[in-house]
Amino acid sequence: MPNLPKPPRLRRPRGSSTGSGVAEPEPRAYEGVEFDGLRWINIERPRSADRSWMEEHFDFHPLDYEDVFSRNQRPKVDEYPGYLFVVLHFPAYDKKIGRLNQAEVEIFIGPDYVITLPNEPIQPLEYLYERCRTREEEREQLFAKGPGYLLYKFVDDSFDYCFPLLRKMGNKLDRIEEEIFEG
Repeated sequence: MPNLPKPPRLRRPRGSSTGSGVAEPEPRAYEGVEFDGLRWINIERPRSADRSWMEEHFDFHPLDYEDVFSRNQRPKVDEYPGYLFVVLHFPAYDKKIGRLNQAEVEIFIGPDYVITLPNEPIQPLEYLYERCRTREEEREQLFAKGPGYLLYKFVDDSFDYCFPLLRKMGNKLDRIEEEIFEG
């Protein structure tokens, strides 16, 4: 029998408030950002309590909820009467480990709302949401053009954010190629 390492020990999180040993997450505020009848709600790293809230307040297709709360989905656009369900993927640089990862965001877009549900922080989304939350003039300018324009602005900002990452990756690949053929 091979000498295998011992499996890691599981520990209870400190400060747990339930008998199960898992700390209860703090409840979220779902007020979002609103202007002229258009509301944007951003729910980062959605969890089961968020699903319950969404099911209580919106009549989305059950498969959309499954897509939001499953691990990975392919990019897609599903059209329903009254709303669109969009899944997008973007590269996201993780500074902690120094690697490029994939960030996924699900988006519900209706005539008077946009709900974004990123599985990881997506910098362009965070910046756009914060600008809309804190700068009235920018919020008015973006929201006045409707939910489709808000989606467009997020996608456009995200692509602009990707170009420096892609350029950096291309430069690294060029250096590796030079080392291989020169060495």
